[in-house]
Amino acid sequence: MRVSSLLLLFLTLYAEMKRAAAGPGAGQHTWERFSKLPYPYDQAFLYDTFPDGFMWSVGTSSYSVEGAFEKDGKGLSIWDTFTRGGTRKAMGDVGSDSYHNMQGDIRALQQLGVSHYRFSLSWPRIFSNGTRSSYNERGATYYKTLIHKLKEIGVQPVVTLYHWDLPDVLQRLYGGWSNPILVDLFKDYADFCFRTFGDDVKFWITIDNPFVVAWHGYGTGIMAPGIKNDPDLPFRVGHNLLKAHAAAWHVYNERYRPLQGGKVSMALGSHWIGPSRTRRENLPACQCSLNFVLGWFARPLLVDGDYPQCMKSILSTRLPSFTAAERALVNGTADFFALSFGPSLSFQLNNESLKFGQKEELNLRMLLYWIRAEYDDPPIFIVENGWFVNGNSKTEDPKHMYYLKSFIMETLKSIRYDKVRVIGYTAWSLMDGFEWYREYTVRRGLFYVDFDTPDMKREPKTSAKFYKKLIESNGFPPLPENMPASGVFPCDFAWGVAANSIQVETTPSQFADPGVYIWNMTGNGELRRLEGARTTPSHRRAPRCADYATIRRQVSLVLRMHVNHFHFSLNWSTLVPTGNASEANATLLRYYRCFASELLRANVTPVVTLWHYIRDKSSLPAPLEARRGWRNQETVQAFAEYARLCFRRLGAHVKFWITLNEPNAKKLSYEVGHNLLRAHALAWHAYDREFRRAQGGKISLTLHADWVEPAFSFSRDDVEPASRILDFRVGWFAGPVFGDGDYPAGMRSWLQQRTTLDLFSYHLPAFSAADRRLVRGTYDFFALSHFTTTMVSDVVEDRYSFEGKLEVHYMYDVTWIMSPRRGSPVVPWGLRKVLNWIHSKYEGVPIYVMSNGVDEDPARFKDSLRVYYLYNYINEALKAYKLDGVNLQGYFAYALSDERDPGFGMYGHVHDDSIAKSSLHHYRNIIDHNGFPAATASRQQCPRLPEPCPGCHFFSKRPIVGFFSMVGSALLITVGMIIYYATKRQK
Repeated sequence: MRVSSLLLLFLTLYAEMKRAAAGPGAGQHTWERFSKLPYPYDQAFLYDTFPDGFMWSVGTSSYSVEGAFEKDGKGLSIWDTFTRGGTRKAMGDVGSDSYHNMQGDIRALQQLGVSHYRFSLSWPRIFSNGTRSSYNERGATYYKTLIHKLKEIGVQPVVTLYHWDLPDVLQRLYGGWSNPILVDLFKDYADFCFRTFGDDVKFWITIDNPFVVAWHGYGTGIMAPGIKNDPDLPFRVGHNLLKAHAAAWHVYNERYRPLQGGKVSMALGSHWIGPSRTRRENLPACQCSLNFVLGWFARPLLVDGDYPQCMKSILSTRLPSFTAAERALVNGTADFFALSFGPSLSFQLNNESLKFGQKEELNLRMLLYWIRAEYDDPPIFIVENGWFVNGNSKTEDPKHMYYLKSFIMETLKSIRYDKVRVIGYTAWSLMDGFEWYREYTVRRGLFYVDFDTPDMKREPKTSAKFYKKLIESNGFPPLPENMPASGVFPCDFAWGVAANSIQVETTPSQFADPGVYIWNMTGNGELRRLEGARTTPSHRRAPRCADYATIRRQVSLVLRMHVNHFHFSLNWSTLVPTGNASEANATLLRYYRCFASELLRANVTPVVTLWHYIRDKSSLPAPLEARRGWRNQETVQAFAEYARLCFRRLGAHVKFWITLNEPNAKKLSYEVGHNLLRAHALAWHAYDREFRRAQGGKISLTLHADWVEPAFSFSRDDVEPASRILDFRVGWFAGPVFGDGDYPAGMRSWLQQRTTLDLFSYHLPAFSAADRRLVRGTYDFFALSHFTTTMVSDVVEDRYSFEGKLEVHYMYDVTWIMSPRRGSPVVPWGLRKVLNWIHSKYEGVPIYVMSNGVDEDPARFKDSLRVYYLYNYINEALKAYKLDGVNLQGYFAYALSDERDPGFGMYGHVHDDSIAKSSLHHYRNIIDHNGFPAATASRQQCPRLPEPCPGCHFFSKRPIVGFFSMVGSALLITVGMIIYYATKRQK
């Protein structure tokens, strides 16, 4: 039986694919269209506003919030009985007690400033047994009062007739929605509601999310009434729900629309699905998945009154059929497309069969476009959308807020970019309440409800404050700080590129080779070395730095970028393998000296790091590592001697030194950090006292400085954790060097407090007076590496992203662009903020951005994400310099090449060839213009720097061509001399 079912599914999907090739449904083009949008620009945040008259709404459902389940004549609903059976632990008997706290709900709506409020009527509160004969006037009066109060505050009601709380009597007597008799009963109930409330209601929803009602109420059994074990029952239930909706729509259309002028629809819930692979043959499966959930109800309402073809093909006789009259009755019974999208997808599709082997995704924008294409551009009212937080959370709900922001951003893009006619948006929900099968384990409200207080006290959450601001602005209006800046950097600005290391090959070219070679004239024509034969020193020219092919190649790559600085690191463990500076590798030292001198000959300033920390890898000489590494004072002294060696042997060519690169890494202990600070200070003082006067260079250390943003920038509660993180990450090293010679006071007090409580054993070493004098002021500039931005909150939602030592929860804004390989957020304004933070902490200090870059697939030579990254990060640096007065003196892009820094390079590699990526050309263009000059600005006049060796470029880059040029010149001179003397002899 299972094999035949799988075969039927395969044949059906194949048929769908063939039909798609011949004339697919217009929605099937959605995946291909979005795959061709310009990346990452299409994913960038859109600063714009919604159309005038856009409807901003918030919603609730009666069973979730009303309570009073047996009060004032209300009958039981299927949820009242369902929550009392089986293994259920909680009930919605009280909910948020809106029945007794209507004024609290009205105040919440006023605070938000919404234009519409979607709520549902409780069928058993109005008709206690589901029929007109059991009319309950007190129940109807409750809703009349609510609607009247909404009108008083200028909020339009959006009323749902049925949000899952069927009168229990109808379930017990007739089997609920499985019985066609409910079509007429619902029609009569709808008629009463239209007549009773319709003069003040312009938007009606007949039934909310019929897929959940049919599939989970009568299929999986996880929702009321909890029926399962009949695989065909959900389709009969769905059939009756469609006919009930159509009957109600026709009642309104024929009896009430002419006088009341309202609109009626059915709220349809959906997920979004993406192909498990990018191949086109998976698209029919995606299309079928959407048709089984959304199309099941949308196609009969908006297309032809019948079910999608893939449902009919797969289900065959299991799917009820419409008569011609019924199709005519159902078709066209939606005055607008009412869409529900959000966390319900996490239980809508718990049956893998509805995914058809594809992957579920969270993409509201693509769904909106699919609806536009599939159903001929209907007006779409998003009647439910939002997210959830843990049930133990209170007024801070960062996850909900940022998901809300993301969904609204996708809605705005669908309007502005995709021309989808979205007319309104409903945030879900107004307040916390009973969340169906999840009971009270999650919260979805914009307002926090304290369920333990008698009056169910309501407090606005941060998501409510966000939504209120959003409504006031009607979207995300462009602000000056969000717009690109025009202007240029100073003429002496340092434009650079960084690499963690350089390629080292200490064997020079054949020009310095003492061997003797002959041509193999009778064989293959290759050079053959004569064994034992060597040229004498008198016949051999002195070796030159240009003899190293690897140096020539790397310098030529740097030159093509038009940078004037190149930052690379020395390898201490290779340069001084024993740890004793007197036993240095002379050959490698010469190579580094040649590399620096060749950079200078090419007018590129070398920036050299003495020690580069690589996480989880030791870059110390092995003997020092074996003796406890940086925890041993011997290593500190050894580093100082190693620094002296480098200053002495390389200092003539290097004027820009970095002692330590990113020593403030997370995994290093405070003891190690303390010794690293002393090592840096000893090296700095050695240079200052022994080498600076003769060499004239400058020296500092580079700190990793990603920005940390409060999750709630309008809450002081999150500003403090963000400052704490910056103290621990950056201030840990910056405070002693650039500040008062000691660690940040907040850092020390925080650790002391936790150690006192016996919670942890943290020891932050103390500086002696001598050490403080040693470390303080050991800088000539502030060098930083910056790559990304994170957010912090003191609210704990996900334990895996909670750092216990600092008691903060890390998170990110889901609207941020993420790098595809490492999942690192791309947040350009974070660079501007960290530059301002440093400027405010250490006023006036010269600042260099020593590394800034993003990872991308090395196979992408059109690295559009890196192009976007460089343009926007450098533009934010320009804002910091021009608008904020930050003393920014240089910017280094990271990195030169994928060969040394995989995924970050602006050069890619195919075999032995270095290929310039798109980002290199864009970065070079920025350098050539020294920033972003306005189109109307006159060209910046900068003095031309003298070349230290005019003409060296030609010979250093093309030695072979230069050699033959010299030979040719000599030949011409010789011929000229012969002609001259021959003519003179004849005379």
